[in-house]
Amino acid sequence: DQKEHAICIVLSGTGSDGTLGLKAIKAGSGMAMVQQPRSAKYAGMPSSAESTGMADYVLAPADMPEQLIAYARGPYLNESGRVGDRSAGDRAAVIEAEPMARLFQLLRRHTGHDFSGYKVNTIRRRIERRMNIHQITRPEEYVRFLEHNTHEIELLFKELLISVTSFFRDPESWEALADGPLPRLMKSIRDPTTNGETTLRAWTPGCATGEEVYSLAIVLRECSEKLKLRFEYQMFGTDLDSTAIEIARFGRFPAGLSADVSPERIDRYFLHDDGTYSVCKEIREMAVFAPQNLIKDPPFTKLDLITCRNLLIYLGADLQKQLMPIFHYALKPGGLLMLGSSETIGDFSDLFETVDSKWKIYRRKQSSAVHRRNLAREHNHG
Repeated sequence: DQKEHAICIVLSGTGSDGTLGLKAIKAGSGMAMVQQPRSAKYAGMPSSAESTGMADYVLAPADMPEQLIAYARGPYLNESGRVGDRSAGDRAAVIEAEPMARLFQLLRRHTGHDFSGYKVNTIRRRIERRMNIHQITRPEEYVRFLEHNTHEIELLFKELLISVTSFFRDPESWEALADGPLPRLMKSIRDPTTNGETTLRAWTPGCATGEEVYSLAIVLRECSEKLKLRFEYQMFGTDLDSTAIEIARFGRFPAGLSADVSPERIDRYFLHDDGTYSVCKEIREMAVFAPQNLIKDPPFTKLDLITCRNLLIYLGADLQKQLMPIFHYALKPGGLLMLGSSETIGDFSDLFETVDSKWKIYRRKQSSAVHRRNLAREHNHG
């Protein structure tokens, strides 16, 4: 609830719950400080936190107070008083267009990814936060710092990709999916002429560390069992962040996931091991994870279901407009699209009909052949 004013300090201890706290605070644009594992009596918790790559500082306890005070006094957290009174409206102009353009250029050259279409204020705040970490007050100075420190470009890239994710996020949305649209979809894709298995294909772009994909896999499994229908599953989880994809493939999560997953589901779908939970083989084998640029790379096709929740909120209007036709092209007729609770299909009611307006579940409509042809041509030449 404190957003960028939240600060996480992970000290000596065992287990990995500190890692969950760190991720939540970083997702809110806060700061994370971790004790150097070699200085800790119990290194488990600080080691787990450091391994996320999200810690802003890894320090011996004696060095923490000075760094903490310097960070708290920096311009990022002081929008009034010492650094002059700035309203939220003024803040948007803090980083001018020219250093922003150079910064995007550096990111594109080093990572291959273009962030210029992302929402400007979100990007600016994350850049300001990195500047504050290094006690840099002028954007031009930070650009020069980036030019001489490729490691900082990597860290800024990770900062821009931080996503908020958890198992069964917005539980009611999963219930809404499983209560009507999903059973109807499953019944519609069964081939009545065969008694064998039918394949159900699903895609989660922007999947981060995989919790969303595994949540969907569990819901699909439960729904098909309830209907007494058997399916082969081809599920794809993709993200720009290749480190997050590695975590997703591994399928091991901190014990704190028990706050989001029912005891019954934990018993059935997870293996408890040394303070962590691993997704069971039956669920893990349903999904394939791969790095992917949603805008540049070709989409998966012939899909029955796409869940893309809380990614559009980071993208500018132009990128959002590019994505809806891509999703339409990727889905089979009648396929489902599920967005985040504060996202919509915008002006694309010609491509999708609303199934659940509260939980943003949509069904793919048939569209003009010309529209589909244009998209196919773009992706073939892309």
